[in-house]
Amino acid sequence: MKKQFLVLILGLTGYFSFGQTLDELNSMKAEKEGMAAAKQAEADAIKAEIAGLQSKIVVLSGWNRGVFGGLGFNFNQSNNWQTNSIKNSTSASFSGNLNVFANKNTNRYFWNNSGVLNLGYLKFDDEDIDTDDTKFRRSTDVLRLASLYGYKLNNWVAISGLGEYSSSMFNLNNPGILDLGVGATLTPITNLVIVVHPLNYHFAFSDAAGVETTSQLGAKIRADYTRKFKGGISWSSTLTTFMPYGAAEVGQPGLFEYTWLNTLGFNLWKGIGVGISYGLRKADFETWPVKGVTQSYSTIGLSYAF
Repeated sequence: MKKQFLVLILGLTGYFSFGQTLDELNSMKAEKEGMAAAKQAEADAIKAEIAGLQSKIVVLSGWNRGVFGGLGFNFNQSNNWQTNSIKNSTSASFSGNLNVFANKNTNRYFWNNSGVLNLGYLKFDDEDIDTDDTKFRRSTDVLRLASLYGYKLNNWVAISGLGEYSSSMFNLNNPGILDLGVGATLTPITNLVIVVHPLNYHFAFSDAAGVETTSQLGAKIRADYTRKFKGGISWSSTLTTFMPYGAAEVGQPGLFEYTWLNTLGFNLWKGIGVGISYGLRKADFETWPVKGVTQSYSTIGLSYAF
């Protein structure tokens, strides 16, 4: 009986002793976890600073180059589908955009070069009509090239010169726009570049009937913004405009114009994702004799960046 009582006492003592030790261990564990979380946050901040410094080192040490783009395609077929207005048909569309850049940034100067190409094709075949056109036809054709050089006066103002060309790949200079100008380039915030060139010569090329190739002095303004967000989302936007100092000749269109281009990318896996491009433009020179026509194009499809 004494032996059983002694075992019971020892068991209860061990239980309460073990319970107290477990509380202490849990408290120590929570304290260490808090210390580890603080150290991890500090390490992450240092890694972010290292990445930022490395990106600046790469840019200042030479050229920063890149290529990205997107592809969109669609295929449809109807065979005796009675609810369709055209019961037997095949249709297909294909579109793509390519963006390239080569930039150099030093303590004294910068030189930014970019190119944009957008092409789209489509076809439609009414299988009940033997004489319809079933070939692929171009639905989108955009070509834009730009080169901006600047000599820095301080961290956010530079004296600059810009050359910019806009036309199409397969219908070159019909119409086409060339700008050559000088002025200032501003970088007031990160990822934003604003070009203000009050001395810009604007060449407008055309082979259209009733529209003459012409040129005029005016002001050129261009703004480029790029941004990368969390989750693999990237956005680039370019707004450019020309404002002529003189009036148009009698019977000819004015040379005022603006263009707004946007590209939005969603990275899904190792550079592969979804790309969306949208362009908005107004230029009476290209739509004459109709004034005030707004031009636009859009592309949605798979994208790949490298």
